[in-house]
Amino acid sequence: SSSGGPALRFGGGGFRAPSIHGGSGGRGVSVSSARFVSSGLGSSLGGGYGSSFSFSGGLGAGLGSGDGLLSGNEKATMQSLNERLASYLDKVRALEDANSDLEIKIRDWYQKQGPGPARDYSPYYKTIEDLRDKILDATIDNSRIVLQIDNARLAADDFKTKFETEQGLRMSVEADINGLRRVLDELTLARTDLELQIESLKEELAYLKKNHEE
Repeated sequence: SSSGGPALRFGGGGFRAPSIHGGSGGRGVSVSSARFVSSGLGSSLGGGYGSSFSFSGGLGAGLGSGDGLLSGNEKATMQSLNERLASYLDKVRALEDANSDLEIKIRDWYQKQGPGPARDYSPYYKTIEDLRDKILDATIDNSRIVLQIDNARLAADDFKTKFETEQGLRMSVEADINGLRRVLDELTLARTDLELQIESLKEELAYLKKNHEE
């Protein structure tokens, strides 16, 4: 890179030791690297100074014959990286141990929170049965009352029919009575006329007797 500090690059399973190529006046320093194969540690590391470091194959404990190609600053940088990797691996192991402890605690908690002894609900069964009997009795009483209401409604309809029939007969009889009253009035008039005729005939008979005696 064009920055003043060295740039390190870690590829899959290997490491390139940097070499510095300077420009005029000590500016524009570029860093290249020579690759060294390391032993496999199977871990990855990210972070640091705005750059990314990837360990796919990992770093070995020693750099082999490449130590002679590193300057003092580069060796210090590699030592710092090794220390950071070791710290990272320690943290990973600590996290794994903590995860194992949590798994054990969770398993123990679930075992303690398992299903307890079954509760005895038999005392409630008697209460439930009594309530069911009361509900059944109330239902029967309700049905009986509904039946009585239906019978009363039918009796009321029957009485209403009888009342209407009797009312019709009464109106018919009243009509007949009114007709008979007119006939009675006519008969009364006829009787009065006949009585007048009888009186007239009696007077005529008395007159005829008198004439006969004379």
